[in-house]
Amino acid sequence: MKNLLYIFIILIIADLTLTRCANPISPTGGPKDTIPPDLILSEPVTGSTNFDGQTITLGFSEYINADKLKQNLIITPKTDLRFKHVIKRNQLVIRFEEPFEDSTTYSLNFFDGVTDITEKNPAINLILAFSTGSFIDSMKVSGTVDDLLTKEPSAKFIVGLFPTSDTLDFLQHSPTYFTTANDSGEFELSYVKTGDYRILAFNDENRNLILDPKEESHGFVADTLLLYDSIPSIQINSFLQDIKPIQLINNRAIRSYHEIKFSREIDSYTIQPDSIYSSISGSEKDVLRFYNADQFNFGDSISMILSVSDSLSNTIDDTLKIVFHENIGRPTDFEHTLIYTGHQLINNPLYTIKFNKPVTSTDPSKFIYQVDSTFSYRSDSSVFNWNQNLTELKLQTFLNTDSLYASQIQSIQLDTTILRNWSLDSIQQLSPTESDSIKKIIAEKKQIEFVIQSGAFISVESDTSTIQKIQHKREHIEAFGTLQFSIVTDKPSFIVQLLDSSGDVAYQKINEKSPVFNVKPASYTIRVLIDSNADGKWSYGNLLKNIEPEEVFLFPPKIAIRENWVVGEDIQISF
Repeated sequence: MKNLLYIFIILIIADLTLTRCANPISPTGGPKDTIPPDLILSEPVTGSTNFDGQTITLGFSEYINADKLKQNLIITPKTDLRFKHVIKRNQLVIRFEEPFEDSTTYSLNFFDGVTDITEKNPAINLILAFSTGSFIDSMKVSGTVDDLLTKEPSAKFIVGLFPTSDTLDFLQHSPTYFTTANDSGEFELSYVKTGDYRILAFNDENRNLILDPKEESHGFVADTLLLYDSIPSIQINSFLQDIKPIQLINNRAIRSYHEIKFSREIDSYTIQPDSIYSSISGSEKDVLRFYNADQFNFGDSISMILSVSDSLSNTIDDTLKIVFHENIGRPTDFEHTLIYTGHQLINNPLYTIKFNKPVTSTDPSKFIYQVDSTFSYRSDSSVFNWNQNLTELKLQTFLNTDSLYASQIQSIQLDTTILRNWSLDSIQQLSPTESDSIKKIIAEKKQIEFVIQSGAFISVESDTSTIQKIQHKREHIEAFGTLQFSIVTDKPSFIVQLLDSSGDVAYQKINEKSPVFNVKPASYTIRVLIDSNADGKWSYGNLLKNIEPEEVFLFPPKIAIRENWVVGEDIQISF
């Protein structure tokens, strides 16, 4: 009896030992494993035809893990077939719950879904293709996806093929064939059925295989891909752009205003009659606000014809009625913003002033150049260019900076030989050396501000503007460097930009084939935007209208600019 008990205990220990050996664990010690598992067995074999099973078995050169298979396995053409999988040491067995469709070529791309158990090295280029019919589809599409403006790779973007049809809707349909671009933005779609396709790449953040243009960058090719023979590699440029058509959300009287809200930002609009005061409002610039200004009786219904466009030239044309109620509550504060895009004060500077409500009165005498508490200078005249609804002003002051220097010097006392011996008649009477010396003295000691004094503007609601200032940094010309180069192109309209180290636009010029930039010392990259339709602006295009973005060229090596240096005379760029 004792012997039987001993034998029974030995059998239990042996069984436990064998069971532990049957469950692979990561070994400890030794050199780090850097070799990925190799596929050594496949049922069916890739390239097989007339496959009628529902189970796929893959064998590898070492023990494997497939915990994330469901997230990584991409089956094309897109299918709703569900599956379960099990790991048996070095084998992966996938069992599908329903049969595959007849006469169809399937491609299973595992990406990083199968790894070894030690260092999680993924199997490389693990793709299985088979057909349930008598032949296997062999069309292939490859290429790269890059960011449109930076030319950086669009890594991990979904790249999909959509069969062309009258009902194709990129915002509702998922692609029939799809893959994922690698970290370099490269992609390849193999085993595709012959036919006509559209191609779309997008950053599938929510992993639903459907483009959400408000949150997900995307890129496309306008031309239909005719997959009946081999085609060249494809370049796709990605960008973030909400292409959903603009829609009218509501139309209502609110406080003393009447407001019409839209589904997205308004780019431009027209109204008839155009005598009604209006402005674009709301934190997202998606509201049209109308003001009474004592033009209409409270409660009366006013008919108007409205045409609204967004930045993608999507439009809404409608005939609407608006109504004004008696003023309830405090009106919106009157706000305005002063903008100057240059870095130095130049002759006849141009300013932009934006208002949050229409302006009905302007006092030009309240625009001055302020040096300090004892000296100010008023431009002799100005040009005013208002937009259609009186909410944006392009203001150009006729200013001669030499005259401003002269007036400033006349108002101060500096103990220098140059200033003591100068007649003050005109700065042009001085030699260039003397003139530059005076400017440098003042630039080092003074700052000039352009000031819009309070009360310069009165709004449609009779409130007055507050003071606004913009400070001009008066660096001497020697504090800048010069970047100049030549452009060879047959493009009739283009924008040349200098990008700073953050990728922001620091300077730009339009349609200049020999541009010269006086810039602050720094490193810059040259970017050129092509205005293909010569409408004066660069466009992202529109997927829903099948219009590709206008071209962008980036000339990367960064160019370092130093003080008082001229760089780039021998640089020639072509596009």
